[in-house]
Amino acid sequence: MSEDKKPKIDLKARLGKKTVTAPATGPGGSIPPPAGIPKPSGVGIPAPPFQSSGTSRPAPDASNPYGAMEPAAAPVAAPQTIRIEMGDDVMRAQKGGKVKVMVLAIVTAGIGCFVGFTLGGASERGKGTEAAMQGAQDLTKDVEEANKKITELADTLKAAREKLSKAKFPEEEVTKLGALNIPFAGSNLAGKGIGRFKSDVLTMLTDFASSSAEANASKSELLRIMNGNKKGFQEFLDSQTKPQVRWSVIVGGSPLGPIASMQPVPTPFILTTDEKKDGKAYAWPDSYDLPGQGGKKETIKRYTKGDPAGEDATFIPVDPSSQASVCPSDVLVRLRGKLSDLEEVLRGNQTPGEEKTGLLEAGTALSKKLKQIGSAPQ
Repeated sequence: MSEDKKPKIDLKARLGKKTVTAPATGPGGSIPPPAGIPKPSGVGIPAPPFQSSGTSRPAPDASNPYGAMEPAAAPVAAPQTIRIEMGDDVMRAQKGGKVKVMVLAIVTAGIGCFVGFTLGGASERGKGTEAAMQGAQDLTKDVEEANKKITELADTLKAAREKLSKAKFPEEEVTKLGALNIPFAGSNLAGKGIGRFKSDVLTMLTDFASSSAEANASKSELLRIMNGNKKGFQEFLDSQTKPQVRWSVIVGGSPLGPIASMQPVPTPFILTTDEKKDGKAYAWPDSYDLPGQGGKKETIKRYTKGDPAGEDATFIPVDPSSQASVCPSDVLVRLRGKLSDLEEVLRGNQTPGEEKTGLLEAGTALSKKLKQIGSAPQ
């Protein structure tokens, strides 16, 4: 039979549908059954792995040859999360708890740095590196300026100590101490990008800021003691070159025998001098007055000879050189202790077995570290 006599089959009219391209078989898809062949019963299409069992779907149209197809599993994008992590250096600084302002500055700087890294990627990391380098350069200047003040403070303390040893009140040094402060604290760390610094450098920074605050507090306490007891200090220092009698012993009688009692001299007098008054040689006062009963004054004569425990009470001057061993000056002891402690904080202690790094030495080492950070990317 020839080709032109073969009957032509109109598939469009027979299927009643437009010609379509069969969908490609892929994961989760299926091949549609031929027209006119019923779908086998009891055989289901497995649900995609991401579909929950409780989700219902409308029944497929049996008249549609493509209605039995299940949609292919589409990838579901998980919600993006931004995670801000604190570095080990910041966590160590938080645990230290030395200065609250300092810890706050460190945490703030660390958060800002890590947020930039998380959100901005490589570009923000580059900016963070530049910020850290600039921060290290700024901190280097701050530390070096603090070191200058530490040196000045230590030299002023030394000059004051030398004047005290020469029985002179360090008036000029006290004035200088009032204007001297180490200009380094936790606030200096804010905005310096220290979140990128290594943990050892961060520890050095926090220790330096904490020690500087302690030194400033010790200096303020030292000034308070010296200014509040200036008169007493001056009298004590004067007594080193011109000893004065400030205490006396009043001798009286008792049922069991003579007894003495300590009594401050109302008006201290010089122990000895070559000076003359009105052409006469210097002599101790013959008596002094004390408040008596009923508001009356009681005159106490100085003992010169005879029975010291006579009918009337008499006083005997106390040698001022023996006073310190019996009645040490608490104020002087406190002053010496404060001077010693502050000098040790600033200059350190090189005594074998008691070695301690001074603030000046720590600042020099810290400055060297910061210069390295400021000249090379982290």
